[in-house]
Amino acid sequence: MNRNYAIALIGIAVSAVVLGAVLAIIGERRAAAPVSIETPQPKEKPRYDYDKLRQRITYGRATLADARRAMTDPDPVSLSNSIHAFYIMRRHRPVVHLLNGMWALNEEKYPELAWDQIAKPPARIALASTLNRIRIVKTEPYQQYIRLHKNAAHEFIRAQVSVALGFNGDAVDLPYLKAMSSGDNHYVAQSAITALSVFGGERARDILIELAEKYRGTPRGDLMTEMLRSAYRWPPPQERPIPVTKDKA
Repeated sequence: MNRNYAIALIGIAVSAVVLGAVLAIIGERRAAAPVSIETPQPKEKPRYDYDKLRQRITYGRATLADARRAMTDPDPVSLSNSIHAFYIMRRHRPVVHLLNGMWALNEEKYPELAWDQIAKPPARIALASTLNRIRIVKTEPYQQYIRLHKNAAHEFIRAQVSVALGFNGDAVDLPYLKAMSSGDNHYVAQSAITALSVFGGERARDILIELAEKYRGTPRGDLMTEMLRSAYRWPPPQERPIPVTKDKA
C-alpha cells in the first residue's frame, strides 16, 4: 500500500419593511393607504451529489467548481473524506489555493463553503493533514494542530488524528498509534491500525506484528494481519524448494 495514497451559505439579511407611512404635504397630514409587501425568504442552499463529487476528486477529475461544491457539504464525515481526497489533486494549483484559503478561513473569497464545519475539527484536522502532505516543508503549524486534538473526547476526532499522524510518518507518534490500536473504542482502533499500515518502516510494522500476536483470533487481530499482509508484505513468502528434474530413462 502506498502511504501517499489514501483510503465540504451565505446568510441573506432581510431588511425590515415599513408597512404604513404618514405623509406631510403643505402642512396637511394624509394617511397613506396600507401597502402589503412580502418579506423576501432566504434562498435555499444548493444541494449537490457529494458522493459523486468526492469520486471525481479521488480520481483527479474534479474541476475547481467541483472542488468548491464539494466543500459546501454540511456532513462532517463526508466533508473530511473529501478533504483527504484532495491530496490526489495536489498539482492542481487552484485547488491548492482553495485549501490554503480554507486554512486561512478566507470566507470572503469562498463565501459559499460550509464554514461552520471547515472552521473546526474534524474537517480542519483533515485539512491540516492534506496540507501537511502537500507542502512538505514548513508544516509545523499543521502538525501542531493535529497533535493538539490527540485526546479529544469525540471518537471521530481521535480517528482523524490517528489517520493524519499515520500519513505524517513521524516516529514520535508511534506510541500514540499503538495505544489507540489497543484501545477500547473499536472505531478509533481501526483508524489507528490503518494509520500504522500507511506509516511505513520497520518500527510501525513491528508494532503491528506485536499487536497482531496479542489479538490473534479476534476481529482486531484479523484486521492487523490483513494490514501486515497488504501494506508490509508480512510474513515474507517462504522459500520454495527447487524442484528436481528427473532424467528421462
